[in-house]
Amino acid sequence: MALITENFLLTTNKAKELYQSIKDIPIFDFHCHLSPKEIYEDKNFTTITDLWLGHDHYKWRLMRAFGIDEKLITGDGDNFEKFKAFIEMLPKAIMNPMYHWCYLELARYFDHFEGVQHSDPKELYQKLNEKLAQPDMSPRNLLRKSNVQVVCTTDDPCDDLRYHQELAKDKSFEIEVRPTFRPDFYISLKQENIETAIQKLHEATGLEINHLSDYIQALENRVDYFNEHGAKSADQSFSEVVLTGLSEEKAAAYFTDVKNGKALDNEKTQELAGYLLSQLAKSYKKYDWVMQLHLGPLRNNNTRQFEKIGTDAGFDSLGNLLNAEALNQLLDHLNQNDALTNTIIYPHNANDHQMVQATAGNFTSKDVKVQLGAAWWYNDTKDGMTQHLIDYANIGLLSEFAGMLTDSRSLVSYSRHEYFRRILCQLIGSLVEQSEIEDDPALLEGILKDICFNNAARLFKVENIKEVH
Repeated sequence: MALITENFLLTTNKAKELYQSIKDIPIFDFHCHLSPKEIYEDKNFTTITDLWLGHDHYKWRLMRAFGIDEKLITGDGDNFEKFKAFIEMLPKAIMNPMYHWCYLELARYFDHFEGVQHSDPKELYQKLNEKLAQPDMSPRNLLRKSNVQVVCTTDDPCDDLRYHQELAKDKSFEIEVRPTFRPDFYISLKQENIETAIQKLHEATGLEINHLSDYIQALENRVDYFNEHGAKSADQSFSEVVLTGLSEEKAAAYFTDVKNGKALDNEKTQELAGYLLSQLAKSYKKYDWVMQLHLGPLRNNNTRQFEKIGTDAGFDSLGNLLNAEALNQLLDHLNQNDALTNTIIYPHNANDHQMVQATAGNFTSKDVKVQLGAAWWYNDTKDGMTQHLIDYANIGLLSEFAGMLTDSRSLVSYSRHEYFRRILCQLIGSLVEQSEIEDDPALLEGILKDICFNNAARLFKVENIKEVH
């Protein structure tokens, strides 16, 4: 029996009705890690292993938990053997979101609906590879197949944005692919990264960087450059909330110290980061960008594996609770200095959802929206998304939620938007049938369309993107 059916995750008549009203609306993906180069070159993937396992640390973690050798995860193992190892694990991944995600991907992109344990691994590998070789499975056509209208990639501030420029000139490709300014590396300055950060900024801007003022000018120049090439957002991720209140003189002194090889303690590092973010936020506001803050993860915890494999390899974990006082102080500091722009905050720890939403409400007005972002990373599970929606609604206005993002390096991860939409309709439909929400189809369908597309379109203001009705 197929797992992915027409009413997958939908158990009430109202949920089914609501889902039918939104299932075909387009996707506005305002945060992902897709490669603009892959989209521009539009080359088909050679194997399902390249597409499915090439960059996916979610899958890698489960494979390690199943006892699979690292050679078949991130190593130089044979592609078929890697695929075979993964699908031997997949049926055992019940209740993990990867179980649902993978079966949605198989159904939506490969027309494969039965459990992988019922197929011969070699035959399934060949079948999926043959499907991948077809013209409608190229990167651009996968985006079209997914009904995507906007893709916002994640880009180093010193990137020349070559592929974004080429895509913008290509009139045969109708999907908007916009860059996103990602300055974490240039904000969290330490002995081990400041020299590289300065050198990269020098090469990108031509500026000589000797003092903090030079460094900030170079970053602002890159914000200008990104804005010229269609950026609508800046995204930054920190393990803790950066600190505010540092004077210009002290910030300059800290910068000089770390530039000269002196180690700063954690508090001073966070204060310098807060100063830099505060300065950049003024440029974000000038261009009416959205500021996205991904907060809380502890990254690269396994030193031996980090040294062998590098970053984003599946060795990151949930952090401790965020500091509510520091988050309020950061937003208040930006607000007082006319640097608070529309802001989305994604806490890594689900226990922070209500705190973040309550904090966001302190700074939201007619002019500026601050809100809790989508359930992120370890939270984008069926239960995690449901609880996130409840937390959002209990303290804020769910109808204003900017909705789901992909946060993925895979072109077939857009099925996660379907997953989110089904979960959203199941929650709202169940509450209608329990008489907790009035059964007003026009009102509810409008709210759902806003959450799934329109609110993001209004917030990010990408030209030529129309709201859906």
